[in-house]
Amino acid sequence: MIIAFFVFLVVGVIVAAAPGVLVGYAFVAVSGGLSRGVRLTLLLLLAAASAAMWWVVLMGEGEVLGPAAATVSCVATVSSGATFLGREATRLRGPARLHTQPWPDWNPPVDPHGGR
Repeated sequence: MIIAFFVFLVVGVIVAAAPGVLVGYAFVAVSGGLSRGVRLTLLLLLAAASAAMWWVVLMGEGEVLGPAAATVSCVATVSSGATFLGREATRLRGPARLHTQPWPDWNPPVDPHGGR
């Protein structure tokens, strides 16, 4: 009985979080031309709006699990959006911050056939 409860709980969290994850990822994919501050602000507003929509429209106002589903959806939207924003920022600035230059006293290895 306890195992069935935990399976039900995990499936419920996945069902509540999946739309939030997709909304967060879609927002990052669509909002590429905006600055990072505007994107973060809009991501938070989108997460709150989608969680409110999840709670009020889909669950109804009298549902007991509505606040929990809204919280899970909001957290999933913010965390997936922030994760994808971070990955995008790392990908965009990655080559510019890694300068690989040889040591000053480094000489290229000698060719085993006598040439350099």
